[in-house]
Amino acid sequence: MRRDDVRYAAVARDAGIRRISKLTWRAGAVGVACSALIAVAFGHHTAVQQPKTGNGNAGHPAIVIPAQPPAPAQGAGQVTSGAS
Repeated sequence: MRRDDVRYAAVARDAGIRRISKLTWRAGAVGVACSALIAVAFGHHTAVQQPKTGNGNAGHPAIVIPAQPPAPAQGAGQVTSGAS
């Protein structure tokens, strides 16, 4: 290979690496921007208030925790299949 060809090849290689590097950075920036947009679109914002229902809760029914665990049920306790 002649010396001129080697220089041309090195310059072309460096230009290609720069081009790929720019594309990689741009693709990364676009990915970050898109993920931020998706997070904003599907995220639950604390500033947004739920409409109040008649019982004073903000759109969700109250969870009632019983004082005692449930009593055992009457009848067959466990159902088994006939495949065993």
